[in-house]
Amino acid sequence: MKAALVNFTSKTPQHKLENKANSQLSCLPLVSVIIVNYNYGRFLKQAAESVFEQTYPNIECIIVDNASTDESADVLLAISKQYPATVILRRGDNGGQSTATIEGFEASSGEYVVFLDADDVLLPSAVETHIFVHLSLRIPVGFTSADMVQSVGSNMVLGTIFGLSEYVRSGRGVKPGLLRRIDESAPEVWPLRRPDAALASQIHLVEPCEVGTWCWAPTSSNCFRRDALQLFLKNDRLGELRSCTDAYLIRGISVLMGSVLIDRSLAIYRLHGMNVFSKHPHLNCLLAYERGGPTDNDILGRKLVIDHLITNAGLFLRKLHSPQHYMEALLALDTAWPRIPSAVGGCRSYSAGRLVSEAATVAPELGLFNFILLLTRLRVAPHIILMACLRRKNKKRI
Repeated sequence: MKAALVNFTSKTPQHKLENKANSQLSCLPLVSVIIVNYNYGRFLKQAAESVFEQTYPNIECIIVDNASTDESADVLLAISKQYPATVILRRGDNGGQSTATIEGFEASSGEYVVFLDADDVLLPSAVETHIFVHLSLRIPVGFTSADMVQSVGSNMVLGTIFGLSEYVRSGRGVKPGLLRRIDESAPEVWPLRRPDAALASQIHLVEPCEVGTWCWAPTSSNCFRRDALQLFLKNDRLGELRSCTDAYLIRGISVLMGSVLIDRSLAIYRLHGMNVFSKHPHLNCLLAYERGGPTDNDILGRKLVIDHLITNAGLFLRKLHSPQHYMEALLALDTAWPRIPSAVGGCRSYSAGRLVSEAATVAPELGLFNFILLLTRLRVAPHIILMACLRRKNKKRI
């Protein structure tokens, strides 16, 4: 048997074995585009068509319908006939955007994931550009976020998203050597067209813990690493956030792993009067949303990120390079605008109150010195810090 094995392998030239291995390893990553729909049947077909019109070839499309009561059922049937590879999940009840997002993610298998709102549209080069940037980055960030065109109905009104443009205009995030083009460094593994040279100057890094001001695009123009999403979608409380799931995912992932902005419009953000968050295209010095309404979901999203990091302190402290990174992440979330107050006496902010309440869980993982230092930096009253430390010791005895 041993001799037969030697004879068999000797008949296969080594260079053919290597070529076969290279062809298997050079497959472009699979990208899962997940569309969550609720009563947007009038827009859904165009959203799905924009997925199948992508210039990037390796895509799976998953549509999760949240028990729509409009014409969505007929539209989904038409999509399934025209694009039979589409995976369609129909929920029996409307569990909110976050629950549908989780179900869509669990049904997906792509190394990269794009969540496309059913009323938005991807431009043809969207996925290709995102993946080219990810494969070319020297820093493996959690997601890329590209600019968007804003439209009212079918008419374009603006060519940018305000927060992203402000970050770019500030000059922040410009890092020499951040992009090493995959089509130049490994041309054998990039079979698609070569993006123009201007792309390198349109990439801006958002460092971990730099989440004080919102600078990203809305849901549809972000491309996430699957590994990053797994850390945050495994959250039993996420269903509480019925809309604005991007407020949770974007801040949570970027505060730990950083993100990259692409100063190029790759999707269309449609405004039609029924949007959950934005009520009109951006105007300078005016809010595009209603304060006290959907903004509550933005704050809830940040609370859920803070809760997730604190409840799972052991997990994140094992994965992060140092306890200091974990501490800086909580401090950054704490100072983001608007600051969230705490209901715990002696604590000025939500993060501080949660840390004090969870002292028995966090202090042993973080270490007593670092725990006290973090509470001090959060300006917790000294007697509250002492009580938190005693709570930690009492819990340890039990």
